[in-house]
Amino acid sequence: MTETKRALWDRFVDRFVDAADPISLFETSADGTVDTIAYGRSGRRTLRRGERMERKLREAGGRVVADYDRREGRYEGLVYMMYTLDGDEVVPRYLGKCGKFGASGTDLNSNLKNVDTNDGKLARWGYGNYYHFGDLSSAAFRDDGSGKYDRWVEALFASTDPPRLREPVYFWVEPWAVGTEGPYPDTRPYLEELEYQLIGIAFELYPERLLNTEGVPTNPAAYAEMRGWTDREDARLSDF
Repeated sequence: MTETKRALWDRFVDRFVDAADPISLFETSADGTVDTIAYGRSGRRTLRRGERMERKLREAGGRVVADYDRREGRYEGLVYMMYTLDGDEVVPRYLGKCGKFGASGTDLNSNLKNVDTNDGKLARWGYGNYYHFGDLSSAAFRDDGSGKYDRWVEALFASTDPPRLREPVYFWVEPWAVGTEGPYPDTRPYLEELEYQLIGIAFELYPERLLNTEGVPTNPAAYAEMRGWTDREDARLSDF
């Protein structure tokens, strides 16, 4: 029986994501206004991570670091997702990873070093420049960040002064264990492969809402229109 991309996505979400108890990406007030902090020596205005999100990310990162320190070889790193909800449907907005090892060898990834205390990097979700919260804040408040994050601001925020979300935004992270089955049945992808499998499935299902720029066509809107993807549910693996 041919499984649809929808079935693959829903099966993966059911296995890993607790959508009934979602974790807020940002620390917000009741009306969706995101708290800010003064970060760095310059005290630049920066969007604040959700307290629960931060605890979850530090805990997950700590498990990977402990695995590295003990040389147990259990985890490959972290896989994570920024998402929103349509009812109880998980809508992926950004998918990514933070590998256990650095890019040039077997040393611990610098993004995971001092994961319990490092605010600047924090497994790619740090407040520093070139990290998600730092660059998103630059795009929101100073218009000097990466153009990639201009898209995030437009998609996620109804306004930036004050920074008010269009809808609640949530976060999921998982330490990815070696040999874990991925979204495709009977496959056990390595972390980098997993990331692109998830992005590929998510892009077909949500081409107008997924914010990834790597692992998708360079002209996603035109490509999605050409393939007839408008959040449809009937695309099958046999289409490829």
